[in-house]
This record gives sequence, structure tokens and C-alpha cells, in this order.
Amino acid sequence: MPARRLDGWKGGIVIFKFVKKKETIQFSGRRHTRLGILSAVIGIVSVIGFIIVSIVSGINGGGGGLIIGIAGILLFALSLLGFIMSYKALKQKDIFYRFPMTGLVVNGIMMIVYVILYVMGIGV
Repeated sequence: MPARRLDGWKGGIVIFKFVKKKETIQFSGRRHTRLGILSAVIGIVSVIGFIIVSIVSGINGGGGGLIIGIAGILLFALSLLGFIMSYKALKQKDIFYRFPMTGLVVNGIMMIVYVILYVMGIGV
């Protein structure tokens, strides 16, 4: 602890007052969950897969065939898995919510996009 001389010192015996520094860093014990990080990564993979499938389908003039359809269904299943994982991650205590919320939002939006495309495909 640093020592500081008291104000109003008139000589004689030197008196030091020990001042305790205020702690500026406080650790909360929270952590990033593996499920949350994994769900966010799955969401990013789902978005990239959707872009790739869309480009391949566009190159083929909208006639991607069975392989593109199966890839779309697998990407939907991947988004559903990521959504469930982020929901489970949000149930844990003392965590940071950045990655689980990112995974929840991205996977939820991608599931909605896949369902809309599926319904539009049935109507054609």
C-alpha cells in the first residue's frame, strides 16, 4: 500500500496514513458457454450455406435439382439444431449472453427464410 504524508505536518514525528487503492477490476465469474459459441458458429455456417445454395441455383437457372433441395433441407435442420443449442445455452446461469443471443437470432431468421422458401416451392 502506498504511504502518504498527512496534511498539516508541523515537524517532529512523521505520521503516515496508509491509503488502500480502490480496485477497478471486478471479476463477475461469468463465462462464454460452449453451446452459445457453437450455436453462433452454426448460424454463420447456415447463412454461408444459404448463399452458396442460392448462387448454385441461380447459375442453373433455378433448376438446381434434388441435390440443392437436399442441401436446403439439411441447412434447415442445421439451423434448427443451432436454435435449440442457443436456447439451452440461454438457460445456463452466470454467462455472457452475446453468443447465445447471436445464435438464437441468426438461426431463427434462417429457419424462417427456409420455411418461406419451402412454402413458395410447394406453390410452384
